[in-house]
Amino acid sequence: MSEDMPWVIGLTDEEVQELRTKKQELTEYGKKKIRELMNHEEMLEEAERRELINEALEELNAIVLGGQNTREFYLSVSHIRNVLERLK
Repeated sequence: MSEDMPWVIGLTDEEVQELRTKKQELTEYGKKKIRELMNHEEMLEEAERRELINEALEELNAIVLGGQNTREFYLSVSHIRNVLERLK
């Protein structure tokens, strides 16, 4: 056994088993943390997407309500276009 795994020299079978168990626990813990981080990143991306959509809707509301001069109208349309491009 120790020829295949030199790190077990001097350890009892119980100690080797305990190390294996701890390794498994750490592996599961690591997998869980990676999943949590991935979910966190997805949540941040979704929050950013929603924020962009809300900004575009505000600009659209400004256009629908009227009262904008030509430059403001152009900026609103331009902003909506930029948001849509980013969401592609």
